Amino acid sequence: DTTAAAAAQLPGSSTQQPLVPAAAAAAAAHDGSGQQWVVINDFSISSIPPSEVLNWYNGQKLPCLLFYTQVSEVESSYSLSPPEPSSPVDAATFQTLCSAPPLQGASWRGRRSFIPLDFPREAPRPGFMVAIDAEFVAVTRAETSFEGGVEVQLKPSRLALARVSVLRGQGPLAGTAFIDDYVMSVEPVVDYLTRWSGIKPGDLDPSTSQHYLVSLKTAYLKLHHLLDAGCVFIGHGLKQDFRMLNINVPPEQVRDTVELFSFRRQRKLSLRFLASYLLGLSIQTGAGAAGAAAAAAAAAATSTSRSALDSGAAAVVAAAT
Repeated sequence: DTTAAAAAQLPGSSTQQPLVPAAAAAAAAHDGSGQQWVVINDFSISSIPPSEVLNWYNGQKLPCLLFYTQVSEVESSYSLSPPEPSSPVDAATFQTLCSAPPLQGASWRGRRSFIPLDFPREAPRPGFMVAIDAEFVAVTRAETSFEGGVEVQLKPSRLALARVSVLRGQGPLAGTAFIDDYVMSVEPVVDYLTRWSGIKPGDLDPSTSQHYLVSLKTAYLKLHHLLDAGCVFIGHGLKQDFRMLNINVPPEQVRDTVELFSFRRQRKLSLRFLASYLLGLSIQTGAGAAGAAAAAAAAAATSTSRSALDSGAAAVVAAAT
């Protein structure tokens, strides 16, 4: 791709100032000072006339503006506290996203597996506990080779978000989902990983899915609002889920049952064992089974997190050894 980068010098000024392309082109064309525009294409830099600056060639060129700041101004800003980053979605937008129809349209007659939050009573806020679990599908296969008769993985398969479930962790409706989004696939799926995810062919296609289907952007905006609002996330193996979701959650906002029920330098306990031992529940017990759903896993994580406080994690770990 070709990129047009430009910086113009104002007439009678010894310092360079940023100009919008139209103003910069006019300055270069009329001041007679020999101001020069250049086009940068990878490692090639060439001079161009001002008339070429505003010709985008149907988006093949990307305009860039060079901005100069005095060093003294930059150094003086070091003593200032950086402003708090603004949330990409406010409470009103979050409420709208949660109550909006799925991608199948307003005529969709599928069954909603969640109850939206009751605003303002249940509005996300600092300390509000939510349980989360996510399921993924493979969009590329792992690359392997044989070395000495042994199959070696050269590159793991690439996964994409397929479903995210978020449940209330407190209140009268604790354990009830308020988000249960299936995420429309934008890439061909090579493996639905149904044995672990419960996702089947057709679940992520708006023309065939019977589930509440949303775009990837909508799913991320909802999660980011919960994060920015200060909610506390409960789950099992959240470090891996957060890495796959590409979100950074402060430790004080995480209650991970993997860490609650473990001793240092000892094996971690599975959510399946914890749910069976503490709650008498059976989850993740077969391909496509209801217990393998993200919502069931999140609900089990919520309950086991409470049990960590009630019965003591050490006794549970001892029972597993």
